[in-house]
Amino acid sequence: MGTKFIEVDESHKGQPNVEEGVKTIEVGGQTITTPIFVQRIDFDDLAPEVTENLTTVKFAVTVTEEMEDLTGEVDEDGSPVTEIKEIQVPKWLEVDLGPESLKQYEEVMAPFFAAARETEAPVIPAPRKRRKK
Repeated sequence: MGTKFIEVDESHKGQPNVEEGVKTIEVGGQTITTPIFVQRIDFDDLAPEVTENLTTVKFAVTVTEEMEDLTGEVDEDGSPVTEIKEIQVPKWLEVDLGPESLKQYEEVMAPFFAAARETEAPVIPAPRKRRKK
């Protein structure tokens, strides 16, 4: 997500996307910490000037990755022989788009959407638990 922060005065406290933080500066060898307020502004990843009516679009693309694989053979020292193979794997992405960028995305993707098949959402495996030693 495209996000930027701008410093605002204390009168913005409590407004949406306004957070309190601290600013540390060094003056004459002394460090001074003062409270500040910042406003988070989300923007269109393609057109940063657009900050209203954003839609997050999630999609997957297929990319090529290298994988080390066992050949089933053994070196003269007895260790297994490996080879590098290229495999196709999905890479999940997301982009935040304003109305005009979203329209462009939908127009470009329309033929792919028309030819696509509906599928199940990917299953995200649960994190593995560590065994206590």
